[in-house]
Amino acid sequence: MSKEKNGAARVIAQEGNRVQVEHKGGSLTVPMQGFPPGFTLRPGSRVILYEEASGLSARPLTRAIRSRVQRADLQKRGTLEVGGRRVEMQASTVIEDAVPEGARGERAADDYEVWIVEGGEGEATSQVIAARPANPSRRP
Repeated sequence: MSKEKNGAARVIAQEGNRVQVEHKGGSLTVPMQGFPPGFTLRPGSRVILYEEASGLSARPLTRAIRSRVQRADLQKRGTLEVGGRRVEMQASTVIEDAVPEGARGERAADDYEVWIVEGGEGEATSQVIAARPANPSRRP
């Protein structure tokens, strides 16, 4: 069972599936856990350090924003406007589509929970780690 270890850390650099992070005045290099394969963190992104059975690892530190999003824009995996902020998707961003492509009819936009990686102060464009249809009865 994993548990949070000393809170958030700031990414200095990423090499493959490992990140070098600044934490409590020092730097550590730890494996990434819970990120989509191929996801690239920018310097300044924030992660949570967890103590796993195998040792310390970095997990995503995210915030969900509920917003109306064009499905076609999600599929492009480019830049989006979500909740009044500009966000950027990657090829590895996870997109959940609860209804098969042909079953939605003419609806081009839906409410989505867009999961943003917490970034550094003043970061111009936040990174999207995942997007999924919003559950109408739940608010992020």
